[in-house]
Amino acid sequence: MKHTVDRKASLLEILQEMAPDSSKNTLRSWLQAGRVTVDDLCNTRANTEILPGQKISIGPKVTFLRGSVRILHEDDDIIVLEKPEGLLSVATDFESKATVHAILKRRFHNRHVYPVHRLDRETSGVMMFAYTEKAREFLKAQFEQHLVDKTYFALVEGEMSLGRGTWESFLEEDDFYYVKSTSDLQRGKLAVTHFEVLKARRNRSLLRLKPQTGRKNQLRVHCSEAGHPIIGDKKYQAVSNPIKRVCLHAQKISFAHPSTQRRMTFSISLPEIFNKIFEIKGLKI
Repeated sequence: MKHTVDRKASLLEILQEMAPDSSKNTLRSWLQAGRVTVDDLCNTRANTEILPGQKISIGPKVTFLRGSVRILHEDDDIIVLEKPEGLLSVATDFESKATVHAILKRRFHNRHVYPVHRLDRETSGVMMFAYTEKAREFLKAQFEQHLVDKTYFALVEGEMSLGRGTWESFLEEDDFYYVKSTSDLQRGKLAVTHFEVLKARRNRSLLRLKPQTGRKNQLRVHCSEAGHPIIGDKKYQAVSNPIKRVCLHAQKISFAHPSTQRRMTFSISLPEIFNKIFEIKGLKI
């Protein structure tokens, strides 16, 4: 359900107009569940002042798995999820239980769940898993052929010039799990990131990032080595951490479905908490 506001009012008042048969408690529960967006940004505050021209959307009922993992789509072949910041995608040498993969395996005792890509623990956003070997191989081939379109948003330190560009380097990981660019082409793996500076002000900039390759920590390394580390990313030289998280969010993914071959696109709002350090309301994503 979508609505373009024609008068100044609180968000709760607008929701009452959009869903007159729902109680205030129900509307507040929709807000807390993340079903309501204002200009494509999730908003959970009932008293938010809404201005004429702003667009309000009420999304479908949200289904969550354990660990605040939101299901965006599920069928016999795949599941598309929204991973919260702070949760691993898959097991590591140091953690095997508190992961999205483990949550899914516990949910399906007799069903295989196959990772096809991953997000860093520090990154929030959209990701997917396969339910069959055939689906996994089909999706992995798309990733290898760069046919999966991924869009991230990052808040970085420093004021950048508006515009677009590309970062390209060969990345290698050392024995301490630190990734950096290298001139040794035999040891490094090619990493290509397309970026667009959407907004900039003193000390901070908002970027749209499109990785052409999918190397570990690629976006974080490229931002840092460009002199603009992602806010909150102390591992890669950030000095500020105002909201106690790395400000990197996987906002969209687009791919061909393993069975139908139809193009599917899933996008989610930027975390509302990003507004605490950068005004992103009204941003067209």
